[in-house]
Amino acid sequence: MGNIVKTAKCRFCGQMTQIEADEKLTAAQAEEQATMTCNCTEAVEYQKEKQRKEKAMMNVSALFGENATPDKRCGEGIVNILKAAVEEIYTGGLAKGHIEPPRGGVKASISQNAKGEINVERTETKKQKLTE
Repeated sequence: MGNIVKTAKCRFCGQMTQIEADEKLTAAQAEEQATMTCNCTEAVEYQKEKQRKEKAMMNVSALFGENATPDKRCGEGIVNILKAAVEEIYTGGLAKGHIEPPRGGVKASISQNAKGEINVERTETKKQKLTE
């Protein structure tokens, strides 16, 4: 089966674009793809925002999830909460989030800076006690 060509419009400016895909796309998928290739100001900003979100999701995975070293991984539930926090910051429903998994001394912070970048941070504190 060859490529399927479909015409779709940018959701911001209405510019029509031909989309090629290996499979049949829904109207919403085609519109998303057209928007991701459009050069209008609103589409370019949308593309940047989406890339910021995807980068933050990859950072969650690298610091806490399946792409972290085995000793740094948190449970799937914690990773899902962190990914949900990224999504909420992306959509504007949350300004920042802070979570402390039960593993001692590990903290996760997710926030958005003035440039719109979503920061994902892992902080580890280790306490040592000297016995006499």
